[in-house]
Amino acid sequence: MRRSPHDPALRATALALALVAGLAPLLAGCATADDSAGAAAPPDRPADVDGTVDRDEGAPRLVEASDPYYEGMSLLSASTVVLDADGERVDGAALVDGDAVEVWAEVCAESYPVQCQVVAVRVVG
Repeated sequence: MRRSPHDPALRATALALALVAGLAPLLAGCATADDSAGAAAPPDRPADVDGTVDRDEGAPRLVEASDPYYEGMSLLSASTVVLDADGERVDGAALVDGDAVEVWAEVCAESYPVQCQVVAVRVVG
């Protein structure tokens, strides 16, 4: 038996394929910009907060935050981009106690200290 082009299952499949084809280029544009030299750029927007690195308890955290909401926030996760003062990508171990930094964050969990997905940290001094 042949299916009619107006069959609901056939129309649903065609709609799903059209959505996937339309969304694929948009999702591909969400990748992190990274050049071959290893430098990466923070998001194309102002930093969410600036402050000072504190390593008293081991892992770097933000103190003296320009916005008290971020005070004490951990600065590193597996996907955090860390840039030195020259804009070169470096390892998170390069963040030292007392560094002045700019921080870009995404989703935050309401806790104290706040727990945010830190996208990028740039040393400014």
